[in-house]
Amino acid sequence: MNKAIQKSAAELYPHTIVIGCGPVGMRFATELLAREPGSRITMYGDEIAQPYNRVQLSSLLAGEVSVDDIALTIPEDSQQFSFIPKKISRINVAEKLVESVDGQTNTYDRLVLATGARAHVPNIPGLDQRGVYTFRSLKDAEHLYTRTWRAQHIVVIGGGVLGVESARALLKNNTKVSLIQQGPRLMNKQLDDHAADLLQASLEAKGIRVVTNTGVRNITGDGRVSGVILRNRESIECDTVLFCSGITPNIELARLARLRVNRGVVVDDSLCTSDPSVYAIGECCEHDGQTYGVVKPGYEQAVILADNLATQKYGSEQSAYAGSLLNVSLKVVNTPVHSFGSVVDYKKTPFHRELVFNKNGLYRKLVCYRGRLIGGVSVGEWPESNRVLESFRQGRTFSFWQRLCFRISGELWPFSRSNEISVWPAESIVCQCRNISKGAVCNAIDSGATGVAAVTQATSAASVCGSCKPLIEVLLVSKSNVSIVREKEWAWSPQLLLSMTALLIALSVFFIPGVAVGESVKAPALLEGLWNDKFWKQVTGFTLLGLSLLGLLMSARKRIKSEKLGKFAYWRF
Repeated sequence: MNKAIQKSAAELYPHTIVIGCGPVGMRFATELLAREPGSRITMYGDEIAQPYNRVQLSSLLAGEVSVDDIALTIPEDSQQFSFIPKKISRINVAEKLVESVDGQTNTYDRLVLATGARAHVPNIPGLDQRGVYTFRSLKDAEHLYTRTWRAQHIVVIGGGVLGVESARALLKNNTKVSLIQQGPRLMNKQLDDHAADLLQASLEAKGIRVVTNTGVRNITGDGRVSGVILRNRESIECDTVLFCSGITPNIELARLARLRVNRGVVVDDSLCTSDPSVYAIGECCEHDGQTYGVVKPGYEQAVILADNLATQKYGSEQSAYAGSLLNVSLKVVNTPVHSFGSVVDYKKTPFHRELVFNKNGLYRKLVCYRGRLIGGVSVGEWPESNRVLESFRQGRTFSFWQRLCFRISGELWPFSRSNEISVWPAESIVCQCRNISKGAVCNAIDSGATGVAAVTQATSAASVCGSCKPLIEVLLVSKSNVSIVREKEWAWSPQLLLSMTALLIALSVFFIPGVAVGESVKAPALLEGLWNDKFWKQVTGFTLLGLSLLGLLMSARKRIKSEKLGKFAYWRF
């Protein structure tokens, strides 16, 4: 009977193969299964590791999250979904089959390319030496993490978003970091001159050297990296070089299958390629001459494609992809940086207005066209940033008084609570990465979610970059029947008490009479025997040795993912 049910499901739902198990491919599979729980999906990935969130690799390198934190959830509850960690080597669009590197084949009714992109490495001399890295995969992050323990000077090539985040993450273990940007300023596609200068000042204050307006001519060394020579003829000694100089879409499979390609796999408004059974989403696709190097457009494409494929058999009206609005939010050296829309590369006309607020170390700029917000940039704390971004997405206009208030105070709503999410409309977007609305989050809370983790589990909000967690917490607090459940660290109070006791004992050496060194050997101090008497010298010496070894064991325990060794809280206590 089970075979009969599976056969009927196979006849009802077409077989969809997804090549690529990154965030975009997994988002598509999740969205399609949500619309059609019986959909037959086979996903291929070219990495042995479990699918993970590539967006948080820089946070993983900085030690802010663990590998478990960035793992993507595989829909194991669906009997029609299967994940195969094998690399696909060939696509036969005529016979509708794919072939893996080990020669295994699988047929499809619909094929979705979510192959992503790889790191772009410019062709300069010295690339084949030891000490040259790229930063695109989990394996790259693991290699870099190991390298930071013995690297003395790391040169990061590329001052875009990835380069800035990588330089910040590598600044540990007393490692010297230099950031080389060929363009005139950092993040030159997202920031204007003043915002880039503030960002550069923040990085330099942290110890990162920033060099702009020049590139790397060649990498020196004799089998091992010893330095780089810049185009301005400056020589920098280093032992590690990291390329963060852009990405190249993975289009080789599509090209071999004779699909239409340009910079990416060319798709139409329905995200269909030149073959009617093959689709492309994410960084590998090109729509209307545009490729996107961030994850958010890929999520939007995944949702639209899942909606279209789920409604095909019903003959419903198809959704059209009209491009994506780009926004970047990151925190560099505790300095929030936001950028969205057209800030730098836009054609200025008499109808364009730039609203600038630059006071007290805060910089905010909005670009309006006929009163409608088309872009903005800010450096520093900005409580209204999420509300402004929502206005940008909705294409709203600002009145003359709002524009005047912004020039004076840096706020668009200085006399109202409009910047508080509790009074936002239900259709307002809370999670920009996943496109999750306030209404969806509130529904999850009303259904019993009692914490940020529960809301994430129910809606997938805050599962990418996590920048919307404060908004979710505000919504949790604002609901009368819900309170945030914060997990307290085990034994925090006795640990605090013991720490304070140890501090008082240490201070007693300096402040209690009779604890210091005595005036003579005949009149020793009260505790002078601890370092003069042979027995007590051995006791204190071996005690310090034992505590040192215990500290080393604790450091090793933090890097061992094993429940058999007990929770780290016990070790800390």
